[in-house]
This record gives sequence, C-alpha cells and structure tokens, in this order.
Amino acid sequence: MPASREYNDDIFDKSRMSFGDHLDELRSRMIKAVYGLVFCMAIGFVLDYIGDSTGYKSIGVGKPVMRMIVDPVESQTRNFYLRRTQSSFERLPIVATSPEEVERIRTVLKDNEYDLTSLSTEERASLLAAPRELPLVIPVADFIPVFGEPKNPSIKQITIKAQVFPAHFSAFNQEGETLLGNKKYLTTLSAPESLVVYFKVSLLCGVVLGSPWIFYQIWAFIAAGMYPHERAYVYKYLPFSIGLFLTGVLLCQFVVLPGAVKALLGFNSWIDVDPDLRLNEWLGFAIVLPLVFGVSFQTPMVMILLNRLGMFGWQDYLSKWRYAMMILAAFSAVITPTPDAITMMYLFLPMFGLYLLGIFLCWLVPAPRDTDLDNESEIAV
Repeated sequence: MPASREYNDDIFDKSRMSFGDHLDELRSRMIKAVYGLVFCMAIGFVLDYIGDSTGYKSIGVGKPVMRMIVDPVESQTRNFYLRRTQSSFERLPIVATSPEEVERIRTVLKDNEYDLTSLSTEERASLLAAPRELPLVIPVADFIPVFGEPKNPSIKQITIKAQVFPAHFSAFNQEGETLLGNKKYLTTLSAPESLVVYFKVSLLCGVVLGSPWIFYQIWAFIAAGMYPHERAYVYKYLPFSIGLFLTGVLLCQFVVLPGAVKALLGFNSWIDVDPDLRLNEWLGFAIVLPLVFGVSFQTPMVMILLNRLGMFGWQDYLSKWRYAMMILAAFSAVITPTPDAITMMYLFLPMFGLYLLGIFLCWLVPAPRDTDLDNESEIAV
C-alpha cells in the first residue's frame, strides 16, 4: 500500500475474523440473498396469476416480461410474412384462361403424378388464374327480408357452387391471419419447453427485483474488508456504472434487437426461405445480448479506473485509438451470441463511441497526483 494510503489506527481491530468465521459470514449472506430471491419469485408468480385471472395483462412480472422479450421477434417476423403476402398479390394473374386449356393442363399434371416440374411457367400461371368450384350453403332466412317467404316452407337452406381462385383465397387467408395476430411465430419442440422458458424468465425477474437486497448482502460482506477511501470510490462511481449498464440494456432491448431481427430476416427473404424460430433459442439470445450490452457499456468506467490508478492517461488512450478499435471489434465479434456481422456492429459502434467519451472524461478529470491522494486519504479518514 502506498504511504499516502496508510492508516495510523487499526480500523479492522473490531472486525477481524478467522477464515472459518469468514466462511460462516459468507454462507449467512448467501442464504439471506437466496431467501430474498425466492420471495421476489413468489411475488411474481402471485402477480402473474392475478393478471391472468382478471384479464389485465399488464399485471404480473414473468408474463409481461416474457411478452416484452418475445415482442421484437414476433413483430418483425409478422412484418416479414406480411411483406411476402403483399408481394404475392402483385404476382397473381387477374385474367383466367379458357376452361379447355385449364383442363388440359390439369390432365398433364395428373398424368405426371402432380409433378410441378412437368409444367412450364406459363402453364403454372394459367392454373393460378383458373377458378375452382367451392360449395356454399346459404340459409333461406337471410333472403326473406328481400324476397319474402319461400313458396316451400320446408326449404331452410340453399346449396350453391361458387367459383373462387385458390391462389387469391390462400393469399387473403394469409393476410387476414397476419393482421389478426392469431399465428405465433415462436415455436416449441417439446411440451415442457414453454414451462421451462417461463421459469427462466421468472428467475431472471426475481434476480432483478431482488437485486437491491442481493447486492446489499454482497456489499455488506465485501465492504467490511475495505478501507474508507476504497468505499468512497465505490459510492462515487457506482451510480454512473449502474446508469451505463441500464443504458446499454435499454438500447439493446428497444433498438438493437428489433433492428437485428429485421436485418437477419431480410437474409431469409433474400435466399427465399421461411424462418423457423424456437422460443428457447430466442430467449437465450434475448437475455444474453442485453446483459452483454450492459457490461460492455462499462468501457468509460474501466478507462477512468485505469486513469485513476495512473496506468494510462488520456494521451495514451488517444494515441492508441487504432489498437483500441481493433480490440473492441474483436471483443464485439466474440462476445455477441450470434456469428453475424450486424449484431457485432450494433455493439461495436456504441462501444467505440464510449471509448471516445472515456478519453474526454479522462482529459476532463486527469489522474490524481500524490498530493491529491494524500488529501483524499485525509478526507476519507
């Protein structure tokens, strides 16, 4: 310890413990933290049940958070299929060919055991424009206000055959299903998968809700062995660290995730394949990526810490910005849970911007001299 950080009095005289006492203290703090976590999870289960029973979806913890996590991929995938449906309308022919030509094409298709490769592009387009008969049953009561009572009262319904275009009918059905939002685009491959996912989200929510209590237990164990000036540093910089962490998480949740999903689904459209997204896989991606952004946004705090320790100054950071850019790019590529360059760039650009911010903060608050350390030590005592 430097001379400027030496204390005359033994400030740990009343708090000295043996190694076994330290382990007992750690075990006690961990048990209290687990009790707080279980309590918060129980509160979340109760609120989810109340919200589900009353029909107010905003009441709850696990289910609203799960909807918030799922919403980016659900909305972007729904938009993906809506754009595909709208483009299919542009390709639908509006002029039908002659019934004889349509019957000939259908005979060729049947003789080739319904192998579409046996038809030319023009023949396939002709089938798209060919109507098919659709049986319809209409209640007679619907016609009474216009045509009056039927001559035969025993007739209650009329069966007719309407001609419809199957391609148009299918396109209208897909558009209506997409606009109604009935179809869910995240799938599960096993019966208990959705239950496991819900418990994962509930556990995460319990950690978030119980974080003040959990962090207090951790801090109470660590702070007992820290000097006053070290605790003062924590109290001084912790709010900024929490603010940067929350900024990274919120930026990822509301900007990065929707943008990344939209860009990645664009490649599905480019190579003309349908996305099949699993709930469990998306949950891992949607939970890990915000945490990665939150931790990565601590870049200015790390730079300030190294600056306060006298290891690097703002001149060093500025002169080595090319190396820093390469290191941050490699870090972004490794730490993001997907191998695509889009998600990597979403993380790299803010981190490099924060690196520049760290240079400015280090210039604004230079490393303390020895006399400054002595003054801070006296104030801490």
